[in-house]
Amino acid sequence: MTRSRRLAEVALTGAMALTCALPITPAQAADTPVRTVRLSTEKRVEITYTWAGASGFQYRPTSGSSTTWVDYPVVEPPAHAGPDDLATGTDVVNTRSGSTVTQRHRSTDTTATVTIPSGQTYAAAVGWSVLTQDVTGALHVLRAAADGTTTNLPVAGFPAGARPTAYVTGGSVRRLAIVHTLDGKRSVGLVDLADGTFRTYVTDVAEDSEAVFNDRWLVADWKSIRIDAEPGTQPARVAGLPGRLKAVVGDQVLASDPDFVQGGTQLALSSRSLATGAASTVLSPSFGGIGPTLDGGALATAGPSGLDWNVHRITPTDGDSGGRIPGGSGRYVLYNGGSGTQRVVDFPTGTTDGTTVLTRPRTAAAVWGQVMWTPGTTQGSVVGTHLKTGQTVGTVATGAPCTPTGIQAVNTWLYWACGGTAGVYDRATGRKITVPADNGPARLADGYLLRENRTTHELLLTDFHTGTAATRVLVRLPSGDWNTGGSNGRWAADRFGGHIAYLNGTLGEVSIVGSGVPASALAQMEAQTATPPGGPTNLNPWQPVWQLNKPADWTLTLSNSGGTVVRTLTGATKGAAVRAAWDGHGEDGRRTAGTYTWKLTAQPRDDQGPALTVTGTVAVN
Repeated sequence: MTRSRRLAEVALTGAMALTCALPITPAQAADTPVRTVRLSTEKRVEITYTWAGASGFQYRPTSGSSTTWVDYPVVEPPAHAGPDDLATGTDVVNTRSGSTVTQRHRSTDTTATVTIPSGQTYAAAVGWSVLTQDVTGALHVLRAAADGTTTNLPVAGFPAGARPTAYVTGGSVRRLAIVHTLDGKRSVGLVDLADGTFRTYVTDVAEDSEAVFNDRWLVADWKSIRIDAEPGTQPARVAGLPGRLKAVVGDQVLASDPDFVQGGTQLALSSRSLATGAASTVLSPSFGGIGPTLDGGALATAGPSGLDWNVHRITPTDGDSGGRIPGGSGRYVLYNGGSGTQRVVDFPTGTTDGTTVLTRPRTAAAVWGQVMWTPGTTQGSVVGTHLKTGQTVGTVATGAPCTPTGIQAVNTWLYWACGGTAGVYDRATGRKITVPADNGPARLADGYLLRENRTTHELLLTDFHTGTAATRVLVRLPSGDWNTGGSNGRWAADRFGGHIAYLNGTLGEVSIVGSGVPASALAQMEAQTATPPGGPTNLNPWQPVWQLNKPADWTLTLSNSGGTVVRTLTGATKGAAVRAAWDGHGEDGRRTAGTYTWKLTAQPRDDQGPALTVTGTVAVN
């Protein structure tokens, strides 16, 4: 059998029933439908995809052994950024020979090499990550380093005594599913390849059941659960679809190839929304050759007749699924889309629907207050962009010996990391401080850095507020790592203060400890103080918001043109935000038109540093 490499013109297929595109928000709460694009014409045969990524796919006939590569038309694949950026792994092909895994970025032909250490055996590979198992049964995530060596990240949280029975890749290069048995019970979980954490999501699954997932959902044995679900959340039963589980695209689970078909019934690729429960037919007729792609989509064969049999690419209609929210500050949320696009979404007070205020190619980035920090054009530089004006507010020479692949921002502190080096830059004093870059992902807080040693399970605190980095063991975490979820699933640092929380014990206890590092002085990060149209009234009061850098108690005074205080409001921040409301009336109930001066005085609740005072005006008509 030969296959034509001619690609059909990109067009939406008429069989596609999921056409309603809903707006996407960083919280990913809305149901995201899917669309299909016809890619290539083929005779009506079953095929197997040996690789399917962001730039194309490789396939072979089920009855044959030769393979063929096909490129997607009118698609710009992700640029090569190396193993430090897992998202670009959607275009990476892994080939193993003995203890060496060669990784080729298909669009640029750039290669990297992962060497499996002695005592470890190959388990699976996806994107830039290679999963191995050592002689003790422990799992490891290997990746190529910039200097040609191989980094070794132990997997934490895999149940002690569990035996892996299958490794499953899906619509993600950040995660890999592991089917495992423990005490005769079969379960499915995901290892986060970015930080090496493992979490079991679905237990008591049938022996012959499938598992499919993307960066949003895991579906196993017809039970679904969101990847970001709170620990302890039970999977929901998915109402039956004809056939077997094939993939998850956006919020849709796809199924096809039923074991039994009634006479006269068309074989079809069906879907059910995991957000709304609605079922639809995606492609009909369709059978065989259906599976996920590394970028969160799927491929499927379908066609109206044996003479018009096509390979279809199925993607979320927003084209930006499989993303993550690496951080946010005040009203702004940073969203890294799975397509390689980075967005900043603005959520003004009183709204739940965000507005995208900045769209750019994905790089390392951080948002603090109204400023977004991204790598500059010169080595080690970081540039600040004001999100309201779009203007550059400053360029910082961090001293990094490379372009930062990780950036975090808290108060005046800028943290950068690239390869095996990391540091902190103090924008207030211009100090450049080298900090440890080992033991996996770090979390920046006010004057200190938090990391976990995944081998010893020690939570490490690096205090740099004096200009010199000093690391100490804060606490030894439970070695079982029983309920890790996400990048720092069992510990967190309060960026607005000096406290740290971590899971302690086996019953879900949470312990809170102080960092011992003095917090920065109280400061304003963001303010929304505009006067409502027509001036404040009972039905439409003036509702200012001041976003501070840490919790505070506050007093707000309103004074008339003569300097007399006519109204005093007091309260405490919710989180670190001051929210007040004034209807334009004085304490005596009278309303007098004019311009009033407001004065906000905020006292830091931790009693560290002086009070903050800001002023302005508001008009009463």
